Amino acid sequence: MYNVKNYGLDGRSGFWFLHFAFDYALENGIEVRLTNFKYGRERQDWSLEVTKCFYLGIESKENMASFDMVDDFVNTTELRRLNESSVTMEKLYSYIETNMIPIVIRKIKYTKYKPQFRFFLSHKTRDKPLMRTFENGLRFLGYDTWLDAVNMPFGATLQGALKTSIDDSDCLIAWLNAEYLQSEYCKAELLYARRQRKILLLFGVYDDIKNYLTGDMEFIKELVVFNPTESSFFEVLRRIDEALFDFEKLPL
Repeated sequence: MYNVKNYGLDGRSGFWFLHFAFDYALENGIEVRLTNFKYGRERQDWSLEVTKCFYLGIESKENMASFDMVDDFVNTTELRRLNESSVTMEKLYSYIETNMIPIVIRKIKYTKYKPQFRFFLSHKTRDKPLMRTFENGLRFLGYDTWLDAVNMPFGATLQGALKTSIDDSDCLIAWLNAEYLQSEYCKAELLYARRQRKILLLFGVYDDIKNYLTGDMEFIKELVVFNPTESSFFEVLRRIDEALFDFEKLPL
């Protein structure tokens, strides 16, 4: 379906560029890069950038499509995976093929056929950078999202805005940890979304939260809690996307 070419990973003074081109459908030479040099030395966030693609109307780097991963956890995990993949060109090719190309192809398809699912992003305040990374990736694909710091209406009460936003969403993404499961606000969001029969996509390290899955939260034991520490963030995005289009198989 596609042919990857001209790929390579360059590291210079602590900054990295993974660049490649691939052919897809009727277009040759779609150009993509992954870099932590987009913002210079002040920020080392990884950014996925589509720098050339006719389907997306991108003819130069000035109008490229991109999203930033602004969470330290995600950036550290991605750097580790890149380092593991840079051992051989075969592994680097596999990283590109399994992680990055599927996201770019989805971006191309969803530019014409906008996804209808809308996400509510549930989290503790300390995990907001992680949720911004989720939001950036989902918006890159074309999904609508709700994140309190960005979408809170002026003058709205927190409780009322959260309830309305969950009502208007199709899916709730929650980052589960001890702090989340000790927060009455966070638990109320999750339980309300469950009562409203929303799709629940839960992320976290199960061993870190299993002792908190009692009482109202015991239902989580029956759901899949996806551990993103074991995957590239691009794989996380792809799994979210695949889960939504196979949502009838998800436990509610």
